[in-house]
Amino acid sequence: MSNFKELRTQNVSHGVIASTFADDQPLIDLSSPALKMVNNFTQKTPIRAEHTTTITDALKQISAQQSDFVLVTDENQKLIGLVSSADLQSSKITIIAERLNMQRSEVSLRDIMTPVNRLTGVSMQSLSYACIGDALQTMEHQGTMFLLVTTASSEICGLISARQIAKTLHIPLHISPIAHSFSEVLENIEHPH
Repeated sequence: MSNFKELRTQNVSHGVIASTFADDQPLIDLSSPALKMVNNFTQKTPIRAEHTTTITDALKQISAQQSDFVLVTDENQKLIGLVSSADLQSSKITIIAERLNMQRSEVSLRDIMTPVNRLTGVSMQSLSYACIGDALQTMEHQGTMFLLVTTASSEICGLISARQIAKTLHIPLHISPIAHSFSEVLENIEHPH
């Protein structure tokens, strides 16, 4: 034990108990560090599901683990896309089912996911200098509800969710998806029938 040093002790005879951490925790706002909103995959394993997973099964997973998203993987567990909890419950599923000529219960994550090549990534290093407002501004500009967070070696290590920011800060979202094809434009148009 010669490698260690004795800590300085304090008198505790006054017996005052500190308030709980939650009471003392400063409020989070748009100028707070962006890192406070990162779902860090090295600290908590995210929900993953293969692309063949049905919408019903994915909804059960999300509900059980109270998550805002599912990472969609291929057979080799490689990330191929992302599905939000909102997408899993949207009318978009019915539209896709009709277009694919299948029952709603047959629609899989592959059919509704946002492919990884359409997702936006930011480095953990750049987030360490950013505030929550910067992250939200980036999502608004990119038309995306999520930012994937990457390590220095470009591995995906986390995610920031616009819905989580809105829920935490009690603010409205103003993010409009950016269509990358004509079929995506049609998917986002409400049909009168």
